[in-house]
Amino acid sequence: MSNKLSLRAILVVPFILQILAAVSLTGWLSFRNGQQAINQVAGKLRDEVTARVQEKIANYLEKPRLVNKLNVEAMNQGYWSLQDFASQERHFLLQAKVFSPIYSGVGNSEGGLRGSEKLNRGTLLIRSDKAGDTFVTYEVNDEGKTTRQIRAVPNFDPRRRPWYMTGKQAGKSTWNSIYPHAATKALLMVHSLPIYNKDKKLLGVTFASVTLSEIDQFLNCIKIGKSGKLFIVDRAGLLVATSTPEKPFTISSDGKEQKRLKATDSNAPLIQLTAKYLNSNFGNLKNIQQTSQLDFLIDGKRQFLQVTPLRDDDGLDWLIVVVVPEADFMEQIDANTRTTILLCMAALVLAIIVGILTARWVTRPILRLNQAAKDIAQGDWNHAVELDRTDELGELATSFNQMAGQLKESFETLEQRVSDRTAALAESNQELEQAKEKAEVANQAKSSFIANMSHELRTPLNAILGFSQLMTRSKTLSTEHHENVGIITRSGEHLLTLINNILDLSKIEAGKTTLNPKRFDLYRLLSDVEDIFRLKAEDKKLQLLFEYLPNLPRYLQTDEVKLRQILINLIGNAIKFTDEGGVAVKVTAINPPELPTSEPVTLHFEIEDSGAGVAAEELDKLFEAFAQTQTGKNSQEGTGLGLPISRKFVQLMGGEMTVSSQVGYGTIVKFDIQAIAVEAADEESVQLRRQIVALAPDQPQYRILVVDDKDINRQILIKLLSPLGFELKEAENGKEAIDIWQQWQPQLIWMDMRMPVLNGIEATAQIKVQAQENAPKIIALTASSLEEERAAILAVGCDDFMRKPFRDYEILDAMAKHIGVRYLYEEAGDSQHQPLQPSAIIQLQPSDLNVMSAEWRTEFHAAATTGREKRLIALIQQIPDQQSAMVKTLNQLVDNFEFDTLIELTQFVL
Repeated sequence: MSNKLSLRAILVVPFILQILAAVSLTGWLSFRNGQQAINQVAGKLRDEVTARVQEKIANYLEKPRLVNKLNVEAMNQGYWSLQDFASQERHFLLQAKVFSPIYSGVGNSEGGLRGSEKLNRGTLLIRSDKAGDTFVTYEVNDEGKTTRQIRAVPNFDPRRRPWYMTGKQAGKSTWNSIYPHAATKALLMVHSLPIYNKDKKLLGVTFASVTLSEIDQFLNCIKIGKSGKLFIVDRAGLLVATSTPEKPFTISSDGKEQKRLKATDSNAPLIQLTAKYLNSNFGNLKNIQQTSQLDFLIDGKRQFLQVTPLRDDDGLDWLIVVVVPEADFMEQIDANTRTTILLCMAALVLAIIVGILTARWVTRPILRLNQAAKDIAQGDWNHAVELDRTDELGELATSFNQMAGQLKESFETLEQRVSDRTAALAESNQELEQAKEKAEVANQAKSSFIANMSHELRTPLNAILGFSQLMTRSKTLSTEHHENVGIITRSGEHLLTLINNILDLSKIEAGKTTLNPKRFDLYRLLSDVEDIFRLKAEDKKLQLLFEYLPNLPRYLQTDEVKLRQILINLIGNAIKFTDEGGVAVKVTAINPPELPTSEPVTLHFEIEDSGAGVAAEELDKLFEAFAQTQTGKNSQEGTGLGLPISRKFVQLMGGEMTVSSQVGYGTIVKFDIQAIAVEAADEESVQLRRQIVALAPDQPQYRILVVDDKDINRQILIKLLSPLGFELKEAENGKEAIDIWQQWQPQLIWMDMRMPVLNGIEATAQIKVQAQENAPKIIALTASSLEEERAAILAVGCDDFMRKPFRDYEILDAMAKHIGVRYLYEEAGDSQHQPLQPSAIIQLQPSDLNVMSAEWRTEFHAAATTGREKRLIALIQQIPDQQSAMVKTLNQLVDNFEFDTLIELTQFVL
């Protein structure tokens, strides 16, 4: 700084600049944080609104489908007949009272029609006996008797109505096209369900219609920001419902013609412009196959948009669109920004005033001291200057003496301030301790959140792995399908491994992550990884090459899980950022030892791709958590955690990772790890387990109770244990489990821990207390990944503990351990890809079912037609023991969901 500047300027200018910089930076960060918060809130708002609309529509449209299903079921049960119009009238009049205001009925193949509808003015009955008759609508009283005729339409044939033709053409339950209804002044939607006889001949079509005005009303009740809009369109771009008062259809001036309204022709500008943007962005609304969150501009103002497909099995195909202007959220932030600017200006003015006053307060004493020092340099330091004069020297002496007193007072004041500052620092340290405690509480909350998320992920994963294991037990699957199921199982098990590792990720930064070494087959691991990415590479038309050099040991001892995750992260990145060419994986041993040995071997891995590459200045960002290169940002995928975590794992395994890349020519990732070569893998990795086919003879009838609040989890155990001959029952909660145990006395209970009404821990405790010495064996099933829960579960009386997802042999082994079950195994040499022997499966002929009564065959055919699996199994159990081969064959068809075969068998018999 120039020595020409005054001391006052040197003190004032930096002080003002610091204040200005601090206030400006604070205001800017506040604005940026506000924008980020708005993006998050807008995304959550769109997701929540879409979820509410999906749930509402699913519940609302379920009613007509349920009505049609009940109509067919009632006809099958004999409550009404297509040949008896009187029974039809009674049925549909009763239905109108229960399912108001749905208009439902049935048209037969002869052209007859019966239906009913409950309106505010009363119940209407619709009649038409045959094609060409007059279609007559009557009003009926509470006793079901007609009171007066409402209208009559001559020469009416219901078989020409869209609901009849659509149901006939589809051959299954289906939705008809939406159309404006003149009477109700609302959009109407009809659900059709064809009725066939045992010969697959069409007998008629039952229908149920519902107005969509209630969906409009529901959307009107949803508040989306200040001016956000919510609307539903079909794939043709026609409005189904909106959150505005606008009707989704237009009415001609004479009121006779009604026409559906396109979203692009809506009177609401936000809906109109949003629909036009979707058409231009996707080209065609039919191209929208998954939920998309988008941003676009209207008059330079940003709009938050989410579009979500809504489909069902009956042909429903709509789009739910939520759009919210950013301005709805930015109003308060803009106000805060203006306030911040005003505060910055006020702070700047205040800083200038305070700076000037401070400079004056500092410089004046210095000037006086400088003058006094010049004069006292000629005097005595040990004595006060005393001059009995009234001229300048006397004034200087007086000033000097006053200055000395002021210095003494200043030192005393400074000492007091130091004491006050020390107390303030002590208080600050106490606040830091409190902040540390809050941080620990936050970490505990995070752990709890991760544990809950792990539980939610394990539950569906239990179904995936459970049913894939059941499929591998099937003897009718082809070799290719067995291989595909094997890939699904291995991929699912890998996903389970990743979920388990979620809780370990937080240990990396704290340095608490540890190795979990085990002996495994390296060739098998590399093959599994290759299977995982083979289809993805083929989809992108990429070559995927795995090269194992001859010196590579097959069996290793190190952390298999972490090595698998490293390879998946790196190969996944390589394929993700490669659009042509391929990915090559090379594995070699640098110093392969001779077995047996305890010396570590260094394994070298190289993953090379021909992708986009990374710029040299961005290579350092690759190993920063949450950081992404420009290539990663362009892909809009990933979190930026894969490489940092992989590098930490490599370092933990005694190696290091390096990356070399060139933009446009690809990337090479190299890493080494230390491992010990062994002669064989652990038994669980290579030992082939013989499949259990039945219970060994001369055993008691084992009663097993399966308790889980989710039906899919119960079905996995039921499908696994039922074919083996166990007697099974199931319960949905702990209270129901206690009731069944008291009445049925099972030998073993599979008990889920998290359930409504009464959870598994409380139910187990009550059963153990009530049963005392005669208590059944209870094995806990839980999707929790927290190890500390194991001790708590065993403490209440559970005899064992098993996590979801489980393997089928773990279930069977646990039952053998706890209640002594013995099994029959498949013969040595049998292959899981071979079909069952003739003694187990036979080729059924329709005549084989003649051993059962006509009533049994009729009911079996009806259950197969409607896909009622439990009823089919119950009917199969009624077949005599002498027909064991037929029983096994029918059970096999039910387990494989081959309902068409069962329908064909029973159809010929009937």
